[in-house]
Amino acid sequence: MKLNLTIRDMVHTAMFAAILCVISPHSINIGAVPITLGVLGVLLTGALLSVKTAPLSVVVYLLLGLAGLQVFSNYKAGLSVFAGPTGGFLLAYPFMAFVVALSVKLFGKRNLLSLGCGMLAALLICYALGSVWFMAMMGTGLKQALMTCVVPFIPFDLGKAALAIAGALAVEKAAGQYLSTKG
Repeated sequence: MKLNLTIRDMVHTAMFAAILCVISPHSINIGAVPITLGVLGVLLTGALLSVKTAPLSVVVYLLLGLAGLQVFSNYKAGLSVFAGPTGGFLLAYPFMAFVVALSVKLFGKRNLLSLGCGMLAALLICYALGSVWFMAMMGTGLKQALMTCVVPFIPFDLGKAALAIAGALAVEKAAGQYLSTKG
């Protein structure tokens, strides 16, 4: 599969991977799963990049963390993070970015409806993959996983989605001609 990336695509991909690297390590520990700004970054990446470049940008971020750059929550890095209880959330990130970008593409423009639908779907993907992975790694049941990995995060993640929507719409207004909903 050939991506056929333009220089602009590569710049956007690198720029959003860098944004993820800067904001994602900042987190608040509330238990086995921290509150992180990574979700905000992934939602914003999906909202502003194409279906081709949004997940690619997130994969670049994940590969940087896998290679040892301390870009995951609490400034962690490496394979051990993927193999730990929060690895499923990281693995969900490219799918989340893709779903938000796809929603914008399917609706044909960035607006509250396209972004809201995409971000709600993305959060469901995050919760599903993260919870299933958590259950497998920690040997817990569904109820405990939901109470640990989903319920405490809903208000924070809805807030992050609202910030990402506001940010994406502001960027669209300021620099819409540089963004593409195609691809």
